[in-house]
Amino acid sequence: MKNKLKFLYVFAAGSLWGVISLFLKPLLNMGFSQIQTVTIRCLIAAAFLGVIMLVRDKSLFKFRLRDIWVFLGTGFLSQMFFSITYVYSMTYNGVCVAVILLYTSPVFVMLLSLLLFKEKITYKKLIALALTVAGCVLVSGLAGGQSIGVIGIVLGICTGLGYALYSIFGRYAIQKNYNSMTTTFYTFLFCGLGCLPFSKVGDVLPLINTRSALVALGLGIVCCVMPYFFYTKGLEYVDNTKASIIVAVEPVVASLIGVLVYNEEMTLIKFAGVVLVLSSVVICSKD
Repeated sequence: MKNKLKFLYVFAAGSLWGVISLFLKPLLNMGFSQIQTVTIRCLIAAAFLGVIMLVRDKSLFKFRLRDIWVFLGTGFLSQMFFSITYVYSMTYNGVCVAVILLYTSPVFVMLLSLLLFKEKITYKKLIALALTVAGCVLVSGLAGGQSIGVIGIVLGICTGLGYALYSIFGRYAIQKNYNSMTTTFYTFLFCGLGCLPFSKVGDVLPLINTRSALVALGLGIVCCVMPYFFYTKGLEYVDNTKASIIVAVEPVVASLIGVLVYNEEMTLIKFAGVVLVLSSVVICSKD
């Protein structure tokens, strides 16, 4: 693969995460809670990947027991921790502020990668990081001014940390030569099972019908299986810090979906934020 195309795996992941509202909003309107949608998409994703692995190569299910901490890390410490804190962050802070606090994650990735993997902090990375944070602030609307309480800040930082930990544990999985599909499968399986006790399964059953099942299937495959597979695959070619910055294209895509599908306004400030985030992606795509 040409060097300039390696970042496209991560770019694709961020883009697919950005269209989540197309599936999430209908499910929420049908009566599903946020945590229920997390459980549903993770378990559907695990089941979908499990079938593919059974057909393709059953050895993909295998992992060394001494390495189980890697998948517990991606599943529980990252995906489950991030998902639960993100739900509460949106409750306390609102969606716009929750999104920008989520994208404190590149800072955590940069520092943890320096400490654990000796990744270099370059001027190019710092510039791209600054553009990403500034762009996300503008895209989210936080630039308009909004107060944030202590609880909201703590929850927001927790989402950023949880989001960042996937890059860290995902890197360990790569170093241990696990297939991207194996890592993605166990991430969803552990996260889904971990969220199950919080999901009030009895309340979900009456909501299941053909329409909700199809939407949930789309959520699990398009916004879970595909982006996490692409992101994990992308970590094979792009270092953690660059990957965490490139994936910030997510709020840009989400903003564009809001304009094109939900008739939200594209202000000059939001457009400036889009330009800044895309500029950071271009910087990171160049070696």
